[in-house]
Amino acid sequence: MRIGVIGINHKMADLKLRESFAIICQQRFGSSQSTHGHHTFVLLTTCNRTEVYFSSSVLAETHSYIINILRRDLDNIEETFDQKLYSYFGHDCFNHLCRVTSGLDSAIVAETEIQGQVKNAYESAMQYLCLPRDVHFVFQKALKIGKKIRTELPLGRGVPDLEHAVLNAGFHIFVEPEKTKVLFVGSSEINRKVLSFMKGKNFHDLTICNRSHEPARAVSEKYRIPILEWSNISQWVDFDWIIFGTKSPKHLISKEDFAGRSIDHKLIIDLSVPRNVKPSLSKDANITLLNIDQINQTLKIRRKRMTHLLSHAEDIVHNATQRQIDLFNEREIKRRQILATG
Repeated sequence: MRIGVIGINHKMADLKLRESFAIICQQRFGSSQSTHGHHTFVLLTTCNRTEVYFSSSVLAETHSYIINILRRDLDNIEETFDQKLYSYFGHDCFNHLCRVTSGLDSAIVAETEIQGQVKNAYESAMQYLCLPRDVHFVFQKALKIGKKIRTELPLGRGVPDLEHAVLNAGFHIFVEPEKTKVLFVGSSEINRKVLSFMKGKNFHDLTICNRSHEPARAVSEKYRIPILEWSNISQWVDFDWIIFGTKSPKHLISKEDFAGRSIDHKLIIDLSVPRNVKPSLSKDANITLLNIDQINQTLKIRRKRMTHLLSHAEDIVHNATQRQIDLFNEREIKRRQILATG
């Protein structure tokens, strides 16, 4: 298999390095830059990981090519960043992608969003070029294995997840959280999931704000909530609870939005990487700011409760991956035999 990956995730790197890594990878290896000469890339970026999958005739050469770009752009941010990267090649890369797609490598164990994020990364790259056969194989089979894990095992049932963690944060801050004014900035899947959960918990004063109007309108119509136009995002100060989940590469709000006026206590939850909220906002006594790493910290108990199921899931992924590798090798042998006789 001529495929490899270089990545960084929540296990190896703090939020500051992850967001810098994500911005640079988006600029250098995003879907519109999927090919650099004979190098081909598929970029997967989420709130907890950024990974560059690559393919070429010489994987070691492409790996060095990526590292050199990252070293040039990241050295001024953190000199030892390369010690926090991980790399996999061939069959190991395929196995890693299967674990990622199944949610077994996630900060929020068995989360469902990652399946869609992997699919979107793959389809986005396909829009710009014809991907090599090996890339199609590993992404299609990883998505199939991820679906198999979720179908066969009840990994997502009965244990706290991101929605519960976000809601619990509100219960720690507000006396009556259901009566707060909540603003969702971004119509991302993670925000829609939290919004749906809160709607089911009898939260009534919910508002959506999104850069593009059509996605905001779709959310507004589905959940029957009002829209705050993107041009009025500075009005976030009129809400009690603000939840961010966008792909914006820069901070969207700052202290300047309420300069010269007093504000009631705000809870701001920033689920984005790169961060949407300027970290210095947390210094204000009337603002509680939580980022994705802090939310993840409250979910560590999840993995402990799921030890047996996770072990079984790892076995399924390993066996399914091995079957697909054997199938791939058989096809390669037959293909070479046909070429040799032709």
